[in-house]
Amino acid sequence: MTMTDELIEQFNRLDEAQQQRLLNFARILTKTPKVQGEPGTRIVQAVGFFDAQALDEIEAAINEGTEDIDWRGWE
Repeated sequence: MTMTDELIEQFNRLDEAQQQRLLNFARILTKTPKVQGEPGTRIVQAVGFFDAQALDEIEAAINEGTEDIDWRGWE
């Protein structure tokens, strides 16, 4: 199924008021300028702070440190 097909399918499931809201949003979205960012690798190369190994270590630390939630830590 293409994205267009799926969009039409989802649109047809909405009631008339929801369809109008979606249409209004789509009209606004088409008038909004596209935001283009920079790939992270390009920023890292430009800044030069981190090498690939350091980035891998940072990613591993984030992944390890975010697996568990300490619910009591917020009290």
